[in-house]
Amino acid sequence: MPIVKTKQAIDDLEAGNVLEVVATDSGSMSDIQGWADGTDGVELLEQVEAGDLYTHYVKKTE
Repeated sequence: MPIVKTKQAIDDLEAGNVLEVVATDSGSMSDIQGWADGTDGVELLEQVEAGDLYTHYVKKTE
């Protein structure tokens, strides 16, 4: 589900803005990385694991 919500949120942003995604699913680390790698117009800036939280910073580039 993090991918679907991330895609929806990114669509609402203007180019240059950064979206912070916080998830509790460890699989989001690879899921969001793969999604960002295969999606034009987005760049995964950073991923942070802190206990049971996984935070992803995704920039809309176009």
